[in-house]
Amino acid sequence: MVKILLCLCFFIGLIVICKVGFKIYIHHYHQRRKTQQSEPSTSAVSFLSSDLPTIPEPRLDEVEEYEQQLFDDVCEIFFEHPPTDRDSEQAVVIQENLLRKLPAKTQTQIRRLDLEEWSIYWTFYDQSLEYYVGRYGVFYTHVDRFGQEHKFEIKEKYRQV
Repeated sequence: MVKILLCLCFFIGLIVICKVGFKIYIHHYHQRRKTQQSEPSTSAVSFLSSDLPTIPEPRLDEVEEYEQQLFDDVCEIFFEHPPTDRDSEQAVVIQENLLRKLPAKTQTQIRRLDLEEWSIYWTFYDQSLEYYVGRYGVFYTHVDRFGQEHKFEIKEKYRQV
């Protein structure tokens, strides 16, 4: 009786292992097939392409439409009430105040340039906003989700001190 139960447990375990292995094999097969369909056929020129530099693949992250809309809306408000701070010490404050309103995946950078010029740059995938303070004034540039560029300038006549 014990031998029959052990054999039965062995066969049940063998069947379970085969089913799990088969599911894993099917999953990998579909993954390979999906990647082969998404890649262009390069079998004829594969030996030539090894000498060429590789081109980075585009980002395939999912971007929600409301996040893109939020970025554009915040930039529009920024253009309506533009800060005119020329002091580079206020750059971090401006950056943080606007970053709190933008989508979570927004990246930002403060650049300090020569001749007391500086800028703050915010990016969200293909959208961007730049606040640039230079010798000749304050400039804003925004690229929206449709790829259109919007500019705003507050020009000042340059005075040598």
